[in-house]
Amino acid sequence: MGQKNFLPVAIDIADEKILVIGGGQSAWNKIKILQRFEAKLEVIALSVCDEIKHSGIPYYVKSYEKSDLTGYLMLYSCTNNPDLDKRIARDGRDAGVLVNIHDHPALCQFVSPAIYQNGHLRIAVSSNGTDVYGTIRTRDLIKNYFEKIRAI
Repeated sequence: MGQKNFLPVAIDIADEKILVIGGGQSAWNKIKILQRFEAKLEVIALSVCDEIKHSGIPYYVKSYEKSDLTGYLMLYSCTNNPDLDKRIARDGRDAGVLVNIHDHPALCQFVSPAIYQNGHLRIAVSSNGTDVYGTIRTRDLIKNYFEKIRAI
């Protein structure tokens, strides 16, 4: 598989069904971001952390099956299981569901940028999936810049 070349794009996910596969802390971190955009989230996992249990998001304690993908716009796999992630990536593509595999950009159809938001202004910083911490540092520089000029 060649090097990825992700197109930065903004997608309206309000009221769209998004599946999160995996129920640990990485899944919870992704969910907190997605909640800001009013998506209809659901979780499938063999075990679910307390934060997800108490979030009000529907979750299903079960093994992943390909048939679980029906009706979703996109999925985020946060399983930390490389073999399962490969299967989910393949199944998602086959089902026409956009795929993001946590911490494995080579398996992703899209990556999530680091986002700075101030009202309707949103600035997304992406490194083509290669430097997560660099994108976060850059986003934070942008945030600090805008906060300083607002204070003037």
